[in-house]
Amino acid sequence: MTLHRIPIHSFDRQRLHQGIGLALGGGFARGYAHLGVLRVFEEESIPISCIAGSSIGSIIGAAYASGTALPRIIAKCREVRFRDFARWRVSRFGLASNDRLGALVQSVFASKQFENLLVPTAIVATDLSSGDPVIFREGSLTDAIRASCAFPGLFEPVQLGTRYLADGALVAPVPTRAARELGAELVVGVSVGLHDGDRGAPTNIFQVVSRAVSAAQKNQLEAWERHANLVLRPDVQSLKWDDFDAIDEAMEAGAAAARNALPQIRKLLMLQEAPSREFGGQGEILIAEALR
Repeated sequence: MTLHRIPIHSFDRQRLHQGIGLALGGGFARGYAHLGVLRVFEEESIPISCIAGSSIGSIIGAAYASGTALPRIIAKCREVRFRDFARWRVSRFGLASNDRLGALVQSVFASKQFENLLVPTAIVATDLSSGDPVIFREGSLTDAIRASCAFPGLFEPVQLGTRYLADGALVAPVPTRAARELGAELVVGVSVGLHDGDRGAPTNIFQVVSRAVSAAQKNQLEAWERHANLVLRPDVQSLKWDDFDAIDEAMEAGAAAARNALPQIRKLLMLQEAPSREFGGQGEILIAEALR
């Protein structure tokens, strides 16, 4: 698969060899589990070397990387509803625009440009012409996040230049490769899934599209898992895509997955410090799933 890149600005490469590269996947309201993972990382002083995000993972990851305090991010997430980032305007390209995400970035993020982030960050979107990933690493966070969150059928694609861009989770359900491309030696992926939580027949167009995308993503597991040293799977399968009121349940699921994985995470960090070990996909890689 071809990776089309927005050019990277200069990061401190040494930092990327110290700590965990977090890859935060898409999943709408289920993505609030990422907040629980970040909380445990802070409580346990787990160093984060870089962050890559798709869809809601791009919002939470970039907000954290901007320097906004985690309690403020959580407080804002408690307030956010669908209308705060979506504007209904039925067109031939989608049911709504996500242009209101720009206001969210302006009001919450401590930094609005990649170049000013405190943690090296990559955001993944999908090029609808080629079907390839587009990885943002510099410029406007608003443009990158809007593109990464443009779920097909629901939101209009975001046009940047001659490209029409859509949800990054289509090509990178968990953007572990993007984290590797940033230079991370250790990558922890957080997968929250996309399925809407119901087992019965779909009842609306969103469920049809989301289940189709979820089915397609099942065939991508090997592609993104092989770039991860560790995969966390918070138990959020009962939550629906728009269960934004279930933030506490989602966060606790993320925190539980992170706590269960702490022995493995610490082992990875210890191995990273050993000069005889090789990482970055070439040496001893531990693939594991956190217990629920």
